[in-house]
Formats: sequence, structure tokens, C-alpha cells
Amino acid sequence: MLSSKTLRKLSSFKNSPSVVPLRSAPKPLKRQRIVAVANNLASGNGHVDKSLLLNNLATRSVAARVVASPDIAAAPGAEDIEKHLSTLASYWADGSLNASLEPNAVASTRVIHQVVQHAVNTKSPGLRGLQTAVISGSAGVQPLITLALHGHPTAYEALQILCYRNSVTCQQIAAAGIVEKMAIQLPRTKDAELQCAMLFLLTGLAAFSDATHEHIISSGMVPTLVSLCRTDEQNEAKVEVGHRVGTGSQTRAAAVLRNLAHNTKNHGLLINAGAVDVLADIMRHEKDPASRINAAVAVACLVGHEEGNPRLQLDESLVVEMLQVLDAACQGSMRHGIFWTVWKLCQGLASLTVNDRNKELIAANSGIEILGEVLFGKHHNNEAAHRFALSALWNLAFTEKSRKVIISTPGLVEAIRNILATTESSRTKEVAKGALWTLGLEQDVKSLHEGTGRMGASIVGGGDEDGLEDEERESTQHVMLSYEWGCQQSVMLIKTELQKAGYRTWMDIDKMSGSTLEAMARAVEESAVVLVCVSKRYKESQACRTEAEYAFQQRKKIIPVLMERDYKPSGWLGALMGTRLYFSMSDPRQIPAKMPGLIKELGDAGRLAGSSQGNASGGGALGAVSSLNIKLSSDRPESWTHAEVEDWLKRIKCSEFVGSFREKDMDGVALSGLYRMSADAKFIHETLASEFHMVTLGQRLRVIEELHRLFS
Repeated sequence: MLSSKTLRKLSSFKNSPSVVPLRSAPKPLKRQRIVAVANNLASGNGHVDKSLLLNNLATRSVAARVVASPDIAAAPGAEDIEKHLSTLASYWADGSLNASLEPNAVASTRVIHQVVQHAVNTKSPGLRGLQTAVISGSAGVQPLITLALHGHPTAYEALQILCYRNSVTCQQIAAAGIVEKMAIQLPRTKDAELQCAMLFLLTGLAAFSDATHEHIISSGMVPTLVSLCRTDEQNEAKVEVGHRVGTGSQTRAAAVLRNLAHNTKNHGLLINAGAVDVLADIMRHEKDPASRINAAVAVACLVGHEEGNPRLQLDESLVVEMLQVLDAACQGSMRHGIFWTVWKLCQGLASLTVNDRNKELIAANSGIEILGEVLFGKHHNNEAAHRFALSALWNLAFTEKSRKVIISTPGLVEAIRNILATTESSRTKEVAKGALWTLGLEQDVKSLHEGTGRMGASIVGGGDEDGLEDEERESTQHVMLSYEWGCQQSVMLIKTELQKAGYRTWMDIDKMSGSTLEAMARAVEESAVVLVCVSKRYKESQACRTEAEYAFQQRKKIIPVLMERDYKPSGWLGALMGTRLYFSMSDPRQIPAKMPGLIKELGDAGRLAGSSQGNASGGGALGAVSSLNIKLSSDRPESWTHAEVEDWLKRIKCSEFVGSFREKDMDGVALSGLYRMSADAKFIHETLASEFHMVTLGQRLRVIEELHRLFS
């Protein structure tokens, strides 16, 4: 059931809702300024202790923040915050440890944690300033880190609450080296409470700052986290950590992996480390709903693009739990003892809605209405929240039943239009356009450009065909190549062969520079025939499905071209292909030899009037151009694009490392450099293992041998 607050939003939504800005937190007293004041005071009086002045000024700023925020001042112990910060500073005075003060420092840490936790729970606008002021005190973060490494869970908890939605403090804590030290201690400790506290801090760091991910990854901690997820715990730590009583190490480790999974740069390493299987197991069997939701979102982020992956199929109870959590997050309420993040839940749902079975479950349990609530509201990282919610709605709109629900939900279509009109993000614009298009509201997208001159400038033929007679227009129709980005180089070979045979072609090369959907529509409308380049990733792509189904709606002749050996499309793509004759072009080397059959099937559709083979011409476009205006990439590996490098990995049976190579920005030039590194056998083996996560000797030897075949 939707909350009453949500229902009120649905019924009262306006095209341009006013936004009431939150009261901004007071600016923190900068440490540089504190140092300057201390220097000035100390220079005038030789008896003044500079470090004492620093501490007093820093703690005074914290105390001032507490007094200025009644909600924070109400926290137990808040009136003595200055005294507790002074205790920590004394414990770690001038960089040396005063062990006798450790019990007092632990007690002070507990109070500081309570005060900041209270600010989090009451959503105090002074939270961020309070966190920064505590971290920027004269002793800095070192006393808390020292207490943590001495085995005090409360210090880890205090560090975590200082991280909460504050990327700056996250980076300061990570830069102090605690992650690398935890990587050593975590697998060794037998204390369940301490282990949970460590994982809780790691969750906070990973959740609130992507910049900390490099510390976690480079510390070598991922295999430990995966191993902890496999542990079947009998005696979970009964410790309250962030309002999650009784949360064990397995659940905590899964939460860290989930937050790492939201960053696509980490996907290759996480998948290679076996994270998907252990998380899927938690998703299926764990009793705790929060743990199941975390695991489901992580699995969706890692393999959500794989529509047929059985690990992505949810049971209805989990769908209900996820949607209830998202509804609570939109209201800013806790659920299962946690404040959830809207954009991260939406990212998981956007991936899960690729699966047709999940589409049905989500739509049947008020998922569309709750996703609409995301669009109506303002959230942390609002742009991402809107983009992922729109992506989920786009996927859902591919089913007729969901389309009707989306259109009939009060204010929802207007919300999509409003975001399209106001967002500054090109990615969000394209997703909003896709959702509207799939809803059958193509005119909403087209009207953005009609009358402005932009449409004609973005389409093949340069918009010059409007005044042509029907006979001339027929002669300028093209063969459209509809494909998924990973097959681009093979599709370009097909395009070149068609050019030689005298056909006018249309192929999207660089995603239209922001006008993709409009350009696609006109390309379909002006095509004589559409070649659908079939692959697994084509079936999983929202944009490709939109393109193919629009061609079908326009009653265009569709010729399937199979780009992936032994792939048998099912679902919507299988239905689209039906009993159509298809041509296999899965081996790029065989494309020229297989073209005669395809050309025979094409006949004169899309062939330039009066042209002979090798004499084709056609109009160009911004990003989408005719065959004559595209220069084919060189066969030399040094000039390969990132996509060509990925295709090479697939050909040499190393497709599992595509993500790692993509993360390291490996194009042809970089691949050539890797080949030259192979002159030093030890160095190349170490590089392949550490940078590309090639664990076995066989994997490394295969790549080295293939590099020599490629470049020698």
C-alpha cells in the first residue's frame, strides 16, 4: 500500500512544482583559519600553548554548532561535547599516545558518537558542519583511528557516523590509512562484534564516497569480503550498529559489496572474485529482509543487463520488500532499522526490470506508483534517482499492461515531461525520451526539435529530402543497420560491403551527440529496410528494443543478421524474428563471403538509383552518417577502439576480462603498450594479475601468447 503522503503527492502534482530549499548548514570554521588565529595569539605571548589554542578553537566551533542547533543540543551528552573532544586531543597529544587516558577516550568517543547519531536521526541541517568540525579538530581523526585499531568497536562506529552522507570526511578517514590496516586485521580477528564494527565503517566509506573505493580495492579486501559472505554464522554479534541489532558479519560484508557494486568501475573485479554467486545465495536464502534487499540490488547492479540470468529472478515477497523500502526512503523514513538511499534502490530496480518476470511482479505490487513517487520528490543525488527511476519505467513500458498503468497514474506522464524539460543531464534526457517514446508519446520527443532546425541537421540526408518527388524519395531511402554498441566493428564491415554494392546506408556511429532517439526515429521512417543485428546484448538494450519495435510498428522490412554464434533469441526479440530468414555474420572474417546472400535478399531496397557496385553516395549527418562519409577503422591493432579490444578478448576466449580492460581504458594503443611490456616476463605476469585480475597462470599465458600473435 502507498503511504497517505504519496497519495497526496499523486493527486496534487503540478507541472512545475515549487521546491523549498533546505536550510543550509553553517559553514565550518576552516582549520587554516584556526591555525592562523593560534599563530597570531601565540606570537604575542610566549606563555601561550599553541596546540592548546588550536584545540580550544576547534572544539569551541563544535560547541557553537551544538548550541546553534537545538535538535543536536537535545542529544545526551551534547552539553559536554567540548570536554569530550579535549579528552581525545589529550589522548593523542602532539602525535604521541597517552595510554593511561584510553578508557576516558573510549567513553568520550561513545558520547561523540551519540551526539552525531542524534543529528542523523533528527535530520539536523547542522549535521555536515558538525561532522567536519569534529574531524578537523586539533587532534584530527587519528585518536579515533588509534582507538579503533586497539580493538574498540565504538571507535569504528563513531568513524562511520562521521562518514554519513559526507564524502569529504569519508576521504579524510580513508586517506589516514585505516582501510589498509583493516584489510590486515579483518580476516584475523575472531571477535564478531569487532569484525561487524569494521565492516560497518567500510560500508559507510563505500556508500558515501566513490573516492574511497580505490582504497578498498587496492587493499586486496574484496576476496575477504566474498569469503565472509560464504560464512554460515551460528553466533552473530549482538551489537547495535546504526540501529541494526544482531547484524552479523555475513550481512555486513554483503552491504560493503553492494555499495562497491553501484560503481561500474568495480564490476570486473567483483564478478571475477565470485561476488555474484554468494550475493545471489543470500538473496535467495537469508531470512533478514534488509540483507536480502542489499544482496538483490548488488546482483542487479553486477549482472542486471543479462536478461536471461536466473540469478536475477526475484520471488514476490522480495519484490514487495524492495518496494516497501523504496516507498519509505522516498518519505525519508527508516525501514528495517536503516535509512535507505533512493537512487541506489532505483539503480537496482532499473536492472531488475530488464527481466520480463520481474516486470510483472514489480508492476503488480504498485511498483509503477512508487517509481512515480521518486519522480515527484527531491532526494539525495536527485539526478541519479530520477534517471534510474525513469530507466525502470522505460523497461516496464515495454509491456502493454504497464504502459496503461503508467499513462493512467495521475501526474506521472507530466512528471516525465517535466524532468525532460528541466534536467541539465543529457543522460537523463535520453532516458526520459525513451520512456515517453515507448509509452507511445513519440510526438512529445519530436516536438522538442520541430520548428527549431535541429531535427533536420541531425538526420541522414541533412533534411534535404522534403521537396523530393515520390520517385526520387524512393531512390534515397537507405538500409538502416540497427545494432548494439559491442558489435560496432563487425557491423561497420557489413556497412562497407553494402557500400561497395551500391547501397545507401544509415548507421549510428557516435550516439547522435545527444539527439539519439529523434535521429533513430527519422532513420527508421526513411529506411527501405532495417537490418537488425541480433546479439544477446541487443536483446537486453532498452534503446535497441525501442528501435526494433519502432521499425516493426512502421511496417518496415526487417532482416535479422546474427552477430553472435549459437545465440538463440527468445522473448521480444525471438517474437520479432519469428520465421524470418536470417543471415549469420558472427565471424567477421566470413562477412565478405556471406554478403551475396544478404544482397540478394535486399534486392533494390536502399540501392542508389543508377549506381553500380562501388559507386554509392548519400547524405551525411551529425554522428549518424552514410556509408561514404564513414572512414573504416584500420586493421592495425594499434588503431583499435575500446570496442575492438573487447571483441578481441571475446575471440581469444577471455571475455570475462572485458570489464577489467574497460576499467583500465584499454584501446589499441594501450594494448600495444601491454605487448611491449611482455618483454619482461615477470613484469607482464604481475601486471596481468594485479591490474586485470587474471588469477591463473593459464589465463595469463593465453593473453601473452595472443598478444604476440597480434603484434609480432
